[in-house]
Order: sequence, then structure tokens, then C-alpha cells
Amino acid sequence: MFGKRLRGTDSPITRDTGFGVGAQVYVVDRFEDPTTPFPDGPTGFVVRHGGSAWGPVSVIGGSSRVWWIEFDTPQYTADLEGPLSRVQVPERYLRLAPPVGENDYLSY
Repeated sequence: MFGKRLRGTDSPITRDTGFGVGAQVYVVDRFEDPTTPFPDGPTGFVVRHGGSAWGPVSVIGGSSRVWWIEFDTPQYTADLEGPLSRVQVPERYLRLAPPVGENDYLSY
């Protein structure tokens, strides 16, 4: 209803951005956007859509979807709040993580 499904997954992904539950993401760091809430550019994955409605949410700097992100490791905000493991982040601060290739895995 809200998007398409990626081949081989059960996760709905929005057609226009590629974001959805299960997407691996990173938060832009302070060098890409000085207003980022997490200046060190942490990584994680989308656990659910933020807010109570699917439509855009009004945020400073314009309208944007908001997503709940589970970080790989707990993080601190630019205001030194934390450590935080799961937070809501506006989509404009998120980027999809690059795909992992077959040869990118570490062997132990």
C-alpha cells in the first residue's frame, strides 16, 4: 500500500527514497551537514517509521519523514545527550548505507 517490497525481503520500502524498515543507514556527520543531531555520523538500521502518521512531519528546515533508528553502538547527540541506542531521526539526515558486496565480508 505505501511502497514496494525489495526482492527477497519482507520489508516495505518507500518508492521515492528507498528508506523502510530494515534499511541500513548512517546519519550524516558534521562535515556534510553542520546541523546534524549526531556529529560523528553513526550507523544503524531503520526499526520503524517515526510519528503517528505516514505523511511528512514538519521539522526545522522543512518537511521530512522521521524514522526510528537502532544504532550499532550507543551514541551521543551534538548536545552530549546519551548514550542513546534508539532514536527518531529526520530522513534528511539519513543516507542509505552502501551495499555490501560478496567480497566485502571478513573471514575469521
